Amino acid sequence: MPKGTDFNAYFRESMKDPEARRLYREVLDEELSWLLSYLREERGLSQKEVAERLGVSRGRVSQLETSAGLSMTLESLARYAQALGLSLRLEFADERGEVLARFSLAADEPVAETTDSSWENAGVSPKPASGKASWASWAA
Repeated sequence: MPKGTDFNAYFRESMKDPEARRLYREVLDEELSWLLSYLREERGLSQKEVAERLGVSRGRVSQLETSAGLSMTLESLARYAQALGLSLRLEFADERGEVLARFSLAADEPVAETTDSSWENAGVSPKPASGKASWASWAA
């Protein structure tokens, strides 16, 4: 990359190449899978213990930690985080890095099976949406 090149512009241009997109996706998949096993180990848990908490086989936990990557559903990711006793926080940011919205799911909160929205406007005092304990906000 030539000196003085804007990285964001360079990145956007390079992502026009299908092979570059495929390779980048592969790296992201590997990073997320690695992160799951890293967090489990940091919490001092075995795959078997996490499997018991999730109600799945140890093999399924191994699969999540080695190949799930970006294809993992948000629900699976939330359940995995909760099995580790962790909260899940999601941020949506624009191209400048400004956070436009946040979503948080507490470690002890059941993963709801409702279609009610838990996103809220940050300009208003934060409060749980329709009886949920989840906190989400729109950045002002």
